[in-house]
Formats: sequence, structure tokens, C-alpha cells
Amino acid sequence: MFTKWFCCGQTISLFDAKHESCTAFLKFEETAMLKSLHIRQFTVFQDASFEFSPGLNVIIGDNGTGKTHVLKLAYLFSRAWPDLTAKPLRLMGKDNAQAYLSERLAGLFRVSDLSLLARQGQKSNARLVAEVSAHVPTVQIRMGSEPPFQSSGMPESMHWDVQIQRNKEAAGTLKASVVPDVVPDTAAINAFLPRQVFVPSKEMVSLFKGLIGLFDRYREFPLDETYRDLAVAMSTLEPREASSLLPDVMQRIQKLLGGDLKLDGGELVFERPDGSRLESQLLAEGHRKLAMLIYLLRYGVIERGSTLFWDEPEANLNPAAIKLLAEALFLLTGLGVQVILATHSLFLLREFEILQVASQQPDRPLPCYFGLGLQRGQSVVSQGNDITSIDPLVLLDENLLQSDRYMEVSQ
Repeated sequence: MFTKWFCCGQTISLFDAKHESCTAFLKFEETAMLKSLHIRQFTVFQDASFEFSPGLNVIIGDNGTGKTHVLKLAYLFSRAWPDLTAKPLRLMGKDNAQAYLSERLAGLFRVSDLSLLARQGQKSNARLVAEVSAHVPTVQIRMGSEPPFQSSGMPESMHWDVQIQRNKEAAGTLKASVVPDVVPDTAAINAFLPRQVFVPSKEMVSLFKGLIGLFDRYREFPLDETYRDLAVAMSTLEPREASSLLPDVMQRIQKLLGGDLKLDGGELVFERPDGSRLESQLLAEGHRKLAMLIYLLRYGVIERGSTLFWDEPEANLNPAAIKLLAEALFLLTGLGVQVILATHSLFLLREFEILQVASQQPDRPLPCYFGLGLQRGQSVVSQGNDITSIDPLVLLDENLLQSDRYMEVSQ
């Protein structure tokens, strides 16, 4: 009998002919991920709830409906535990969480006054509630004929309940204070969340050089902290072992690009198969985004159990490239990566729908689609497992109206 033991992400192979009837005694299907987000009286949201799939999640809505705000809040709570427990002796507690959340909310949303994040014209405080699932690294045993475990350990639930309280008497950022009512301070200290990655809407490969230094030097640098976070995550060494998250579609993307993005002396360069190099900023913008995805996978920035947040991934991509991107993201969701993205592209949505229908994986998690729309000045949310079950679907409505206009002028 051939078995594998998994401990803290490591695999040990054993051969034991005496226990052919053994069965695995530890098997945890739940992966580390963002599970839910509840937003009250925050920016354009009066009361909105999101229940996320462990696989693909797509947020759709017109401009001004809060798509990016949802992504940033989801990213904030997915990053909070690993950030707060990263340094030695830095323990989880309400005081530490308060300082961290205040700083991160200001940085992610680029506001100097946190009261601007509370819904204007309302007396009640903003409230943010999130549920995140981590895991405690655990020894797991399985038969050699069994599929790999979907989780690296025992699930550990992490609950966050945070208020943004207005304070009209004070000045500056003290016009509002962040009050964490509930933090996961009782969670196991060795609870683990893989790296969370946020890809902002603006392409950042061409901005990479010196970006971290500019953030550290200038307080009013005109980009939010998602750009700095991504630059820091990309400033890493290429691992010795190839990532298991590089399926066939990635090879086709590399063929389309004609090379690979690499980090060399603190600069991102594009290297062709013949060894020649091209400055990354000379690549087409759409190709830079595809090259960055391959880079994130090859360098292990995105790993099994990660959550990938991506704001408008289709921007500046032609339909053929969007098709490849959709296939790559869809495949990642079947390999243990949670994907949460916001989009305006009906073409991208249709590609996801085609891939879901054609999928041969019966145990693949169903996707979640969120439709955001403005009603009486507030953003309301509808949720479903396919794009026809959400309302309003602005992209589809505008597509139909365009067809009507074309028919009118062509008669």
C-alpha cells in the first residue's frame, strides 16, 4: 500500500504492505477562504450580504455600485489575520486589530477621514462583519489510490465584527474611529491562511520598479495600498519546484506572449525563449496582465488555498486573450484557489458560463454571481449560481438595447 502523510504542507511517502485495508482517518474538505461579508451603512451600501463560493465569484454592476469597495473589504478581512500574527510576539487583540484596521481602511480606500467611509446622511455607524476560514496544519493520512486532500489541515473559523463610529467633535482621521467588537483572538495561534492576492484595475507591471520605495517615502502617493501589496508580493525568489497550478492553459498563454516575465535585479523584464529581453513597459498592456498572472503562479505568490481578488481583469484584453484568461481563472478554481473578481465584460461572463457547463468535475464548487444595482441612492445585491438568476444584469440589458438600436438604424 502506498500512502502519503501531509504535515504543515509537507508530503512524506510511505510504503507499508501490512495495512492494505487501512483507510484515511483525517480528511478535511474545507479550504482556507473568505466565506461571507456583511456590509451596513458603508459608502453606497445600506445593508448588503455576500455568501462566497470556495471557487469562482463574479461581482457585476454599473459604475458607482460599489464593486471595488466589496473587493477591498473582502481582501482586508482575508489579510487581517496573517498580517496581525506575522511578527513575533504580535498577538491578536482588539487594540492591535483597531490600529491595523484603521490604517488599512485609510490606505486601501485612500481617505484621510474615515468618517467618509460611513454612509453619508445616516446617523447610525457603519458595520462590517466577515467570516473567514483558515486551517490548522495537521497530519493527514490517505490511501495511495485516493485523491489529494482539499485542505491542508483542520478548519479554523475566524469571525470579524467591526464598526466605524462617527466622532463629530474630533478632527482629521479621528472624525471616525474603528471599533472591532469581535476579533478571532480565540483562534489557534498556528492557524494558517495562504497568501491573499489583490490585482487592481490599473496594470502595475510597468509601475513595479521603485513602487514600494515611493509608497514608503510619500504619504500622499496617488495609488491605494493594493498596488504596494502586490509589488511586495511579487518581490520574491522563484521557487526551486515548479508550481502545481500551471495547467495547460498557462502554456498556451506563454505561447501567445512569446516569453516569460522575470524578476532581475529588482526589475521586471520579459524574456523570450532565445534569451533576448524586452523591458516590461514595452509589452502591450493587455499582455502585461496575462504575463503577470503567469508570474504570480510560477513564483508561488498564488498557491493552493489562496484567494485571488481581481478588479476588472478583462481591461485592455482582446476577446481571444479574455477567453484564455477565463479558462485560466476557471481552472484555478478547480485546483483549490478561490477567485473573486469584478467585471464589466459580458464576454468574460459568457466564457465562465460555457466553461461551467462543459466542466467534467462533478465535485467542482458552483460559482457565485453577484449583481449590484442602485436603488434610491443605495446599492442592492442579488446573488445566484448563474448570470440569469441575478438582477439587475446591466451588461445584458445594455447588450440587448444595443441590438435594438442597431435594428432600428439598419431598417
